[in-house]
Amino acid sequence: MPRVEDLEALEYKLKKRGFRRDDMFLHACDKCSEQARITYVIAARQGGRDISLCLACGDSRSWRSGAGFETRVEDIGFDLRTFLG
Repeated sequence: MPRVEDLEALEYKLKKRGFRRDDMFLHACDKCSEQARITYVIAARQGGRDISLCLACGDSRSWRSGAGFETRVEDIGFDLRTFLG
């Protein structure tokens, strides 16, 4: 069972903002090494954003892409709940 108790609410808020699940696979978390990380993406002509959330430890990370998607920059100190708040 995932340690993220409010996953359904988080997914609802992400979908409301236009994010979609990148794929249905669980990826390895860099922080806890569990195979429990899911990724959400949004893309537009001006750029996009990737958000990853670990279901085991609750760690969230985000990257922004500029127009053309050539560069990808991580948002240091990103907090998913504050972002969706």
